[in-house]
Amino acid sequence: MTIGLLAGATAGYSQGTLNWSDYVSAISSTHTPAFSITIFGPATPTAAPVNNLGNTSGDLPPGTATYAGTPLSGTGYTIGLYLDTTKAAVATDVTSGTPIATSSFAAGSGGWDFTGSLKATDASYASGTAVFVELAAWSDATGSPTSYAAALLAGDNAGTSLVSSGTTVLGGGGSPPATPGTLAGIGITDFTIGTAVPEPSTIALGIMGASAFLMRLRRKQ
Repeated sequence: MTIGLLAGATAGYSQGTLNWSDYVSAISSTHTPAFSITIFGPATPTAAPVNNLGNTSGDLPPGTATYAGTPLSGTGYTIGLYLDTTKAAVATDVTSGTPIATSSFAAGSGGWDFTGSLKATDASYASGTAVFVELAAWSDATGSPTSYAAALLAGDNAGTSLVSSGTTVLGGGGSPPATPGTLAGIGITDFTIGTAVPEPSTIALGIMGASAFLMRLRRKQ
C-alpha cells in the first residue's frame, strides 16, 4: 500500500487525516474520551513482539496493569502508526509494511506527543473513512530502522500494541476541514517492547556448531 504522509496541517483535504497524539483531553462525558498511554522498554529478554497488557493507573483511561520495564524515552526509540480498513489488513501492514507516520519519544515519559496536535495524512483514504489502528515501537540501536518489520530483521528491541478494538474516523475533508479522528476510545492501550532473542532452532544449531568445532580441535591435538 502506497502511503503519503503530511505532518501538521495538510493541504489535501480530500485525504484522510488522523490525530495520533499520545494525549487527547476529554471533550465531554458523551463525546471523545480522554486518552494517554505509556510504552515500556523490556524488563527481561523475551521473544519480540510483546503485546499490550493494559493501561496502568496513571493512563487515560486508567487501568490496573503493572510493568517491570521503564518508559521509552527520547530519540533512541521510534513509534510507528499503522492503519487500514480491516483488522487483518492492519496486522499485515505491521508485519510486512511501513508505518503511516513515525515519531520519537518524549524524554522519560513513554509517550510521543502531548500537544494533542500530531497529525498524519494517508493519501489512500478519503476523509470520513473508518479505520482500525495499530501502534509499533522499536529501538534504533542498529541504525534507525524505518519500520517494525525492519527492526525485527535487525535484531532490535521491538513490540506492538494489539489492533484497535474499534475504528476511528479520518478527518480533513470539507470546508472547514473535518476534525481528524484520534486514538481515544478505540481500545489502544499500553504495551511493552521485547528483547529479540534467538529462536530455539537457532540456539540448537549454534550448540551443534560449537560441538563440531571442539571435536575437530581435539582431533588435531
